[in-house]
Amino acid sequence: MIGKTISAARKWHGPLGMTLNHVLGVVLGGMLIAGAIFGWRLLAISRQEWVPGTMPVSKEIEEKFGVRFTFLAITAEGGMVELRYRVIDEDKAANFGHYTETAPMLVSEDTGEVVDVTIMGLHNHRVEPGRTYYVLYRNTGGALESGRPVTIAIGNYELEHVVPW
Repeated sequence: MIGKTISAARKWHGPLGMTLNHVLGVVLGGMLIAGAIFGWRLLAISRQEWVPGTMPVSKEIEEKFGVRFTFLAITAEGGMVELRYRVIDEDKAANFGHYTETAPMLVSEDTGEVVDVTIMGLHNHRVEPGRTYYVLYRNTGGALESGRPVTIAIGNYELEHVVPW
């Protein structure tokens, strides 16, 4: 009796003449294809293409520190990072970068690595509105890469998705 039941289940045909093995094959194949598409999309999102030279604006940073970041580039064959900013408000920018809480740090959005060791520090003279200043950082271990997103962090303020040249 049990032998007939197993044998009958193997010979079962659905409304379109499909056997149980065919139905299972179609379902598993669909699941495999859906999983592959999902994995591919996840990989594509994690390695998003970024446009070098992208420089967003932070109204909060401008209001607090009186500066607007204008340029970020990986230089010296990857060994240094150059950050430029323009002074918008000379009174607010007077102490920009002179203290730990006002010094910009660069954070790789891919790895979380922080670049904060300056080679040539921020201005040590009177700032002028409209003038552009620069900071050079040591890119230790190649923490930042050209074309990969960076966050500029100053204390509790962040400017995300800056893409260096």
